[in-house]
Amino acid sequence: MDKKIKDSEKLIKEFKNRDRVIKVLSKDGKFRVTAIKNTNTALTAQKRHNLPYPAAFLLARALSAASMMASFLKGEERVTIEIEGKGLVNFIYAEALQVGEVRGFTEFSQELLTKDISDFSELLSIGLLRVVRILYNKKEPITSVIPLQKGDIQTDLAYYYSQSEQIPTAIILDADFDDNGLIKQSGGIFLQAMPGTSEKEIKDIYNLLKNIPPLTEYLDKESTPNHILKDILPFDYDLIASTPIDFYCRCSKDSFMSKLVTLKTSEIEQMQKEGNNELVCRYCNAKYYLNDNDFKKLIEETKAKRN
Repeated sequence: MDKKIKDSEKLIKEFKNRDRVIKVLSKDGKFRVTAIKNTNTALTAQKRHNLPYPAAFLLARALSAASMMASFLKGEERVTIEIEGKGLVNFIYAEALQVGEVRGFTEFSQELLTKDISDFSELLSIGLLRVVRILYNKKEPITSVIPLQKGDIQTDLAYYYSQSEQIPTAIILDADFDDNGLIKQSGGIFLQAMPGTSEKEIKDIYNLLKNIPPLTEYLDKESTPNHILKDILPFDYDLIASTPIDFYCRCSKDSFMSKLVTLKTSEIEQMQKEGNNELVCRYCNAKYYLNDNDFKKLIEETKAKRN
C-alpha cells in the first residue's frame, strides 16, 4: 500500500511539474483565457543556446506567448513571433504548434555578457514585432507587423492584438532565475474579451489582472495553470483544452542534406576539402556532422541534377 501511495504522489508531482498550456472559456462566454507553465521548456532553450539570463528572459516570454497564441489554432497550424531590435538584443524568434511543440532562439551583442542590466525592456530598444500564422485554410501565411511599443513583449503583443485583430487582450508574461542565472520559473496568461462584452467588464478584469501577484510566485508553489486561473479569475469557466508543451525541433541531418543538394557540385566539393562538415540548426542548436559517404552522396546528387 505504501508503494501505491508513493507512486500516486510521484504521478501527481510529475503532473504539476509538466509544462502545459490550458485554454478555458468563461461560463457566460464573455472571456476566453489561456495560461501556461513552461519552465522546463524555457530552461531547455536557455541551455541549448547557452544564453545569458537577460536573453533567456526575453526568449522565455516569447516562447510562452507563442505557445499560448498557438493554443487558439488547430492541429499542426502554427504561429511565429519575430522581434527585431536595435539594442543589445537584435532578434528573437519563437515558433509554436497547436499540438504543443515550440522552439526558438535569440541573437544578441556580446556586450550583453558583461553589461549590468537594470531594465529588461531596454534590451530591444526600438524595432519591429512580426506575427505570422500558418493556417490550414489559407494559401499564404497571415503576417502582421507593428513597431515595438515597450520592448517587454507582453505590451507589444497586446498592442498587436488591438491593432491587427481588434481583440481586447490582456497579457501577462513572467520568468524568474536562480542564483546561477538559469530559468527557475516561466509562465504566462492571455485573456481576451469575446464579442458582446461590455467596456466596463473588460476594464474590471484588466484592473484585476494588474494587481495579482507575480505568476512566478504561484509557480514557486508548484501551482498548475488551472490552479492559477481558479485562484485569480473572478468567474467560473469551462476547461476547453489542456496540452503538454515541449521544446521540440523537427530538424534532422536528412533535412539539412536536402537543402545542401541545391548548391553547386563545386561548392559541396569545397566544403569537403575545407573540412566544413558541421551543420548547426539555428532554431535548436542541434549539431549534425557530414562524413565522407554523405559528401559522396551529395556530390552524386548535385551532378545528377545538373545533367
